[in-house]
Amino acid sequence: MTIASLKADFLLMSVFLLIGFFVRARFKIFRRLFIPASLIGGVLLLIIGQQGFGLVTVPDSYSGFSSGLIDIILASLVLGISINKERLQSYLEYSFITMTAYGMQLGVGALLGVLLQKVWSGLPDGWGTMGVFAFHGGHGTAAAAGTEFETVGLAGNMAVGMVLSTFGLIVSMTIGIIIVNYGVRKNWGTYVNSGNLSSKIECDKNGPLPEEERTCIGRLVVPSKCINHLALQFAWLLFSVWVGKMLFKTLGNYIEFFGKLPSVLHGIIGGAILWFVLIKTKRDYLVDMRTIKQITSFLLEIVVFAAMATLDLEFVGTYMIPLLIYSTILSIISIVIILVFSKKFLKNEWFEKACMAIGAATGTTSTGLALVRTIDPDARSSAGDTHGVYSTVMSWKDVFVGIIPMWFATGAFSGVLYSSIAGFAIMIAAAVLAFVFRENR
Repeated sequence: MTIASLKADFLLMSVFLLIGFFVRARFKIFRRLFIPASLIGGVLLLIIGQQGFGLVTVPDSYSGFSSGLIDIILASLVLGISINKERLQSYLEYSFITMTAYGMQLGVGALLGVLLQKVWSGLPDGWGTMGVFAFHGGHGTAAAAGTEFETVGLAGNMAVGMVLSTFGLIVSMTIGIIIVNYGVRKNWGTYVNSGNLSSKIECDKNGPLPEEERTCIGRLVVPSKCINHLALQFAWLLFSVWVGKMLFKTLGNYIEFFGKLPSVLHGIIGGAILWFVLIKTKRDYLVDMRTIKQITSFLLEIVVFAAMATLDLEFVGTYMIPLLIYSTILSIISIVIILVFSKKFLKNEWFEKACMAIGAATGTTSTGLALVRTIDPDARSSAGDTHGVYSTVMSWKDVFVGIIPMWFATGAFSGVLYSSIAGFAIMIAAAVLAFVFRENR
């Protein structure tokens, strides 16, 4: 890849990102389902590309964007993490409930994938584990996992992840709204009842943001004459990846196992080390998390766009039925677990937190917040903050993005065995801890 070819790739991408943006603004259904412009633009390019009408050519280089950018994106997950002990103790119950659903999706998903493979033998090994990444992480995490599967020689999981992530968004909003309406009529909500429930989701508005809602995407931390702010923040991300890469390379010289670990762990481990050092040396002020998140969000747009534009349409068309069966089963079980456990174990605002968890465990954090907003229009509940603490405390689970493909690289049986054991162990442990915390609060 040359600078000239990269420029050509981004020129085409920018055209379809803008098309996706204006299509999303024009049609309310995309906004209500929180489908991003990058996904819409990628699908449109896919349709008119060589797999569809053949009007344009989707560059082959798009298929490599995910593997090149995911390491950087994942580094941002650990930068800026700070945990308040008092908040941690009060929010752990929610974390255990959500992790119960997470473990179930991993364990049941792995076994369900094998069963469906008996009928649809062309499904790739490890596809059953893609549900937990697609439902709990959305298109970005699914793309990361799909990339790692391709790295170990198991192609096809990227397409699975993209389709499952899209199904998850649809499920979280459509089924979520049904649950919201039912729960309010049962007086489960803390802040609304059947008489004042808004019939419309206050989701993504069309048109420009009001002046008072326009916020800064970052803040300068050093004088601009010293170094460009964006360059400094991007350097922290790349440095995190470099630290992790050097660490695993050095350890690999002595212990072969470390040398074989996937590169997706470089950013996570390197970022954790870098942030620890910055905290201890009191240099953490040099990292502006708003800017970091904006950079990684930009990279994530590229990853989702490229993944959708290069989706294998023949594969998706062939295996649509098992993907639907899989999504339906995991979604139903997840929703039941979250509702039952939330009602039983959560002391305050259990329905608001359950809606947050349902949206985040089948779609994205944004869909969870949208569901909460329908029953908490004045943002009085702690559901959003609670999920934020959960995301921080349980960020360690992202190591499975790199570990699970390695398990399947050693053999399909080993991959299913290790994944199901890990999933059910997380599910059981989280459920038991939720019960223990309830009994001891």
